[in-house]
Amino acid sequence: MTGRILRLDEMRVVKVARVFSAIVERLGNYNGIIHCFKASGDGIELAFAKQGDLKRYIEKNTEPHQSLKTEWILSLIDTLSYVHSRKVFVDEIALRNTLVSDEELKLADFGQSVLLSMDADVDTVCEEDLTAKIEILHFGWIIYSIAVWRVHEYYFFTLDPPQWPSQGLPPLEGLFCGSIIRKCWSGQYVNIGALYKDARGLLAK
Repeated sequence: MTGRILRLDEMRVVKVARVFSAIVERLGNYNGIIHCFKASGDGIELAFAKQGDLKRYIEKNTEPHQSLKTEWILSLIDTLSYVHSRKVFVDEIALRNTLVSDEELKLADFGQSVLLSMDADVDTVCEEDLTAKIEILHFGWIIYSIAVWRVHEYYFFTLDPPQWPSQGLPPLEGLFCGSIIRKCWSGQYVNIGALYKDARGLLAK
């Protein structure tokens, strides 16, 4: 997570960073987002996720059953769908910014997020070089990491100029959610709603 984290007690931490109060206010409290107790000029008071971030969790814990992986993937898609519906781009969609709390996944870092106009068309808008398709591209790597239970990280803007991945992609054959990952990586989903519909049809059986 961006910013400095201070532990208050067993339930709360304070993130000392530039406060994007408009983003916090717009998103409000949602099950798939780490709970925010309050935001002020001193920082953002958040719930403490005892199990840490998803990157370290995957590195340290035994691979779970496919049913839990499926539950996590669907819950994250639902959360990103909610965030986009509130006209916010996350930007840093990454394992390190996804927390594990009581066996549930929570998006946690909106320090680099982009607040869109409420009348923006999330499907087509490009703000600070971000688009819905780029968000979904990043999200595809989280899905892949959960599916294969290995840490894989990718950020579109690392390369100069940025470019879509086309070579050296890991194999997806035989992977239970390979078809939706492939579409995430190739920009075939116009919005998160299309991904959600596909994922529900494939995984929620």
